[in-house]
Amino acid sequence: MTFVSDATSLILLAKVGLLELFANRNSVVVPQHVFDEVVKGKDKGRVDAFSVEKLRDEKKFSITFPKEETKAKIQKLFNIKGGELDVLAISLETKATVLTDDKKCFNAAKALKLDFITTLDAVVALYKKGALSKEKALKCMELLEEYGWYGRNLIKGYKEALK
Repeated sequence: MTFVSDATSLILLAKVGLLELFANRNSVVVPQHVFDEVVKGKDKGRVDAFSVEKLRDEKKFSITFPKEETKAKIQKLFNIKGGELDVLAISLETKATVLTDDKKCFNAAKALKLDFITTLDAVVALYKKGALSKEKALKCMELLEEYGWYGRNLIKGYKEALK
């Protein structure tokens, strides 16, 4: 399956140690704007930024640019900017699934009739496909609760999906 990822999802998957596994099992497309945003974290010593750069260097995902006319159309409709705008534009152009944890971005994806998942969905999918043990998936959920801005009830619902 092909996913177009925003910065937050790349960072969160890297922080919980699943980015490489996810990229090995899927085709991951990253807009150049998103990549640049993530690797700025190297200046602050952020391990996730180094992980993302390493995986790019190993060609575990591709870097691309959306068409300007597609971006303009989406920006006019939803007033979305930056990496999320590029993610939506590339997804609209390619029909790839959006990988985002940004509410405005996934609401726009819904309106554009684009498939989307969150980082939590990615963890559950990896578990259901046998790529993660239940223990590892639960540990990732706990880390995502710490690193992300997910509410306890949302995390609880996703943990129940692991049963």
